[in-house]
Amino acid sequence: MPTPRQSDLTRRLLALFEDVAGTDLAGVAHETSFLELGLDSLTLTQAAIQIKKTFKVPVTFRQLMESHRSVAELAAYLDTQLPPDAAAPAPAAPTAIAPAPQALPTLAPLAPMDGGDALLQAVIAQQMQLMQQQLALLGGAPMAAPATPPQAAPAPAQAATEPAAEPQRYDVKKAFGAIARIHTQPQALTERQQARLTAFVRRYTDRTAASKAYTRQHRPHMADPRVVNGFRPVLKEITYQIVIGRSKGCRMWDLDGNEYIDVLSGFGMNLFGWQPDFVQEAVRQQLELGYEIGPQHPLAGEVAALVCELTGHDRAGLCNTGSEAVMAAIRIARTVTGRNTVVSFTGSYHGTFDEVLVRAGREAHGIPAAPGIMRGMFGDIRVLDYGTPEALAYIREHGDDIAAVLVEPVQSRRPDWQPREFLHALREATQASGSCLIFDEVITGFRSHLRGARAVFGVDADLCTYGKVVGGGFPVGVIAGKRAYMDALDGGQWQYGDDSIPTVGVTYFAGTFVRHPLALAAAKAALLHFKAQGEAMQTQLNATTAAMVAQMNAHCRIVGAPIEIRHFASLWRVTWLEDHPLQDLLFAMMRSRGIHLLDNFPCFLTTAHTPADVAAIVAAFQASVGELQEAGLLPGGTPDALDANNPPVHDARLGRDPAGNPAWYVPDPARAGKYIKYTP
Repeated sequence: MPTPRQSDLTRRLLALFEDVAGTDLAGVAHETSFLELGLDSLTLTQAAIQIKKTFKVPVTFRQLMESHRSVAELAAYLDTQLPPDAAAPAPAAPTAIAPAPQALPTLAPLAPMDGGDALLQAVIAQQMQLMQQQLALLGGAPMAAPATPPQAAPAPAQAATEPAAEPQRYDVKKAFGAIARIHTQPQALTERQQARLTAFVRRYTDRTAASKAYTRQHRPHMADPRVVNGFRPVLKEITYQIVIGRSKGCRMWDLDGNEYIDVLSGFGMNLFGWQPDFVQEAVRQQLELGYEIGPQHPLAGEVAALVCELTGHDRAGLCNTGSEAVMAAIRIARTVTGRNTVVSFTGSYHGTFDEVLVRAGREAHGIPAAPGIMRGMFGDIRVLDYGTPEALAYIREHGDDIAAVLVEPVQSRRPDWQPREFLHALREATQASGSCLIFDEVITGFRSHLRGARAVFGVDADLCTYGKVVGGGFPVGVIAGKRAYMDALDGGQWQYGDDSIPTVGVTYFAGTFVRHPLALAAAKAALLHFKAQGEAMQTQLNATTAAMVAQMNAHCRIVGAPIEIRHFASLWRVTWLEDHPLQDLLFAMMRSRGIHLLDNFPCFLTTAHTPADVAAIVAAFQASVGELQEAGLLPGGTPDALDANNPPVHDARLGRDPAGNPAWYVPDPARAGKYIKYTP
C-alpha cells in the first residue's frame, strides 16, 4: 500500500498531468503507463519540466518513458528523492458536499426606535436572521441575499455618467518595424519651401506616373502598410511605392522604364545582386526536377551540412523566414532549460510574431509594441537597455529564472553601436546561470563574416538564427547551434541496428513550406558561393561600404547638414541628428535621381555594386541634401571657402582647378599616382 506521502504525491502529480495534457485523469488507474494514457512525447517533455519546477527533482523525458512510466511509479520515485518535509500535503480542496465559505452579508444598521422593548425586539430579530443564514450555510443550502439597504444602492444617474473607454490610439513616434507611420497633422510652409516642394512633387509624379496609377488602382482591394508609410498631408501626392517591373544585378527598372541602383537590397536579403547566374541555374534545374512538398528532399541535408561547416555550429534546422527561426529558438531554449523568462533589449528587431513585438514597460516588463497584441503575451518577457551595466546586473541577479537572452548583436536601427565588452560579459553571465544565449543573425549572419557577428566580436552563442542572404533571393530561415539545444527538435542521436532511442524531450516545430525545394536549391547555391569566395568577399564589401560612408559623412560636415550615415559591415543607414518636419523628402529625392531605397530603412551594398555605382549613390545623396538645403527644408548649405583641415573624403588633397579656383582632388582609381577633381 502506498504511504500517506505517496498518496499525496500521486494526487499532486495527477493534477500536474491534467494541467499539462488538458485531459481529465479522474478514475484512471495510477499504474497505467503514460503511453497507455495517450500522452505523447511533447506532453511528457512539458511534464518533465513542470515536475522539476514543482518538486525540485530532475526528471527527464527518458525516465518518464522507461523507468517511471506511470503516476504510481513516479510518485514512489519522488518519495525516495524528496527530504522528509519537501512533500508536505497541499491544503485540501473543499469537498463537494460543503460549498466554499461565503462572506456573510452586512446587516442594515438598526433604526432608532422609541422604547427599550422595541429596541430589544429589533436586536433579537436581527440575531435570529443571522442564525438562520448560518444554519443554511452549514447545511449546504443556498443563502438568500439579504435586502440591500437603500442607501447602498448606486443611483442610476451615477452609473450613466461613467466615462466611456477611450479608443486605443498608437503613438506614431513609437512605431515598430514595418508598421505604417501615418502623420495627419497639417504643416505650415514658407512661400519658398512651398514653391520648391511643389516643383519637386511635379517632377517626381511625372517621372513615376505608372507607379502612382498602379497604387490608385489597387488601393481598394490590397491592404499594404508600406504603401501608406510616411503619409503626411503635404506629401500626399508622392506617397506611393515605386513599382518595379524587372531587375538584374544591382539595378531595377520601374513600370515607367526608369532605371534605379538598388540599395534597399531586399531589406538586406540580397548580397549578390538580383538573379545571380549561379542561383538562377540551380533553381532552374530544380524547377525541372520538381518542387514537391511533404517527402524529405535530398537538398535539405546538404544545406544543413553546409550551414554547419561554414558557421561552426553542431546542428542546423531549416524553416521559411527569420521570424520563424527566432520563434523556434525561443521555444527550444524554454524546452531545454525548463524556464520561461526571456530577456530581449531595447532597439532590437526580431521579427513579426507577437512575443517579440515588444517595448520596455515599468521594471523591464514587456508591453505591446503595436496595436492588436495582448498585454498578457509578455508576462515572461523582460526588455532591458542594450549594452548597459544595469542590464548585466539584472541578468546576473535573475539568471536562475531566465530561459534565454535574445540578442541582435548589432542592431539594424543603430549599427554604430557595437558593444564588444558587453557581449563578452553577457556570454559569461548566461554560462554561469545556464541560460541560453541566442544571437539573432538574420541580418549580420554571412553578411558581416562567414561566421557572422560571433566571429566579428569573438563571442560564441548557444543558438543562432539566420535568414535573408542565406536563401540567395528565396525565403529561408535557419536555426543552428549547440547539440544540447538543437536536439530538442528531434530527440537527439540514435542508430539503426541497436537498442538506441531518442532520449531528449522535444518541442513542436513544423510548417508546410519548411524546406521548400526551390528555396533549398537557391540556399545551396548561395552557400557554395560563400564557400568558394571565402572571407575575402565580405572583407572587400565592408571596406567599400566604409569608404562610401566616410565620403557621405564628410560632405554633410562640409555643408552643415544635420545627417550622419552610420554603418556596420555592408549595412548603412541615414541618421538624423536633428528633427525637421520634411526631412524624409531626402529619400524621395534620391529615388528621383535613380537610387532605390525606402524612407528610414537600412540600406545595403552588394557584390554587384561597382565603383561607378557607389559614386552614383554618393552623388545622388549629395545632390539631394543640397536640394533640401536650397529649399530651406534643412539647415546649412555650400560653404564659401574650403577648410584644409576638413577634407571631404579620405586622401583628398586641396589644390586649384584650371581656372585657378580652390578645389579638392582625390586619387584616380584608373591611374596610379594621379588625381582627379572631387565634385560634391
